[in-house]
Amino acid sequence: MIMRLNQFLVSVCLTTAVFCTTHSHAAIQALASRVIYDANAKAATLSIRNNSSQPYMVQSWIEAGETPLADNKVPFVVTPPLLKLDPKKESVLRFIYAGTGLASDRESQFWINIQEIPPKPEIENTLQLAVRSKIKLFYRPAQVDIELVDAVKKLHWFVDGNVLKLENKSPLFVTIGDLKLNNESQPVANINRDMVPPFETIEVLKGLPSNTHQIQYTYINEYGGNTPMPPVSLK
Repeated sequence: MIMRLNQFLVSVCLTTAVFCTTHSHAAIQALASRVIYDANAKAATLSIRNNSSQPYMVQSWIEAGETPLADNKVPFVVTPPLLKLDPKKESVLRFIYAGTGLASDRESQFWINIQEIPPKPEIENTLQLAVRSKIKLFYRPAQVDIELVDAVKKLHWFVDGNVLKLENKSPLFVTIGDLKLNNESQPVANINRDMVPPFETIEVLKGLPSNTHQIQYTYINEYGGNTPMPPVSLK
């Protein structure tokens, strides 16, 4: 019994040591939650910062998002794709569009991936976590001249059976922040989808309570903040 107890204590100590040497937070921080790429600009940019006390390598790339691609090739390049970022310093990532392949009558959405590569640990047997951040990239064609605040006004909420749906009649992507039913103070936690593509309809919430007569919601503005909208009556 004493031997088993000693083994258990050793196991706990080792586990605690591993957790104590684990870095669970991201060292590399993106200084924006989304990037809007205006087609009239030569490039879009995103600033990143190293919040740690050690230099980190940073690898960045773009992958497909909600926008379907005919040949599965992402028409963007990132410069620099790999860089060294010193402690407490900032750098700028540039995104350049190849100029072909995307719709001209609506936004396209992609994901910016930022992978941090930590330095070799000074202490052996140290568990390190390399965090990957994902940031939304929206490519906005020149002929799309509507503002996001006006696009949100074109949203149409409706109920189909026990499913709350959202129709987007604009050429912009719209992301829902918080969603509240009736006069509830807490937002819904189990949203099915929160971003509606241009000219599409999505199922936002399944299993909608039958007594739901109105909703309150916010949308994510172009700066990444929550903007509240007036309550919507569900007929």
